[in-house]
Amino acid sequence: MSSRLTAMDVEKQDFKRTFRGYDRDDVRMFLTAVSEEIERVNLENAQLREEVGALRGRIDDFREREQMLQETLVTAQKMSEELAVRSQKESELLIKEARLKAERLLEQTQDQLSRIEGEIGRAKVERDAFENRLRSAIEEHLALLDLRKQERTELDNVRFLRRRSTSTEAG
Repeated sequence: MSSRLTAMDVEKQDFKRTFRGYDRDDVRMFLTAVSEEIERVNLENAQLREEVGALRGRIDDFREREQMLQETLVTAQKMSEELAVRSQKESELLIKEARLKAERLLEQTQDQLSRIEGEIGRAKVERDAFENRLRSAIEEHLALLDLRKQERTELDNVRFLRRRSTSTEAG
C-alpha cells in the first residue's frame, strides 16, 4: 500500500472475514462514506493547490512589481537629487553672473559719474573764468565810461570857458 491513501484505496479495501467480525454492510457503507470524503478532500486539496499556485504566481508578479517600483523610486530619487544639485549649481551661476554684471554696471556708472563730475568741475572753472572776464570787461567799460564822462565834463568846461572868454572879449 502507498503512503497516500486515495478514495479508491478505501473503496477497494477488503477485510478478512472472521467469525465474529464486523458487519460487512456497515463496513462497506462506512468505507464508501470515507471514500467519498477522501475524494472530496482530495478534490478540495487539488483546488487549493491550484489556488496556491495561482496565488504564488501573483505574489511573484507583485514581488517583481514591487522590485520595479523600488528601483523606479530609487532612480527617481537619484534624478531628483541630481536635478536639485544641478538647479543649485545653475542658480549659483546665475547669481554669480548677476553679481558680475551688477559690478560692471556699478563700475561703468562710477566712471560715468566721475566723467560728469569732471565736466561739471571744468564747467565751473569756465564759468568762473567767464565771470571774471565779463567782470573785467564791465569794469573796463565802466572805467571808459567814467573817463568819457570826465572828458565830456572837461570838454564842456573848456567850451564854457571859451564862451566866457569870447563873451568877455567881445564885451
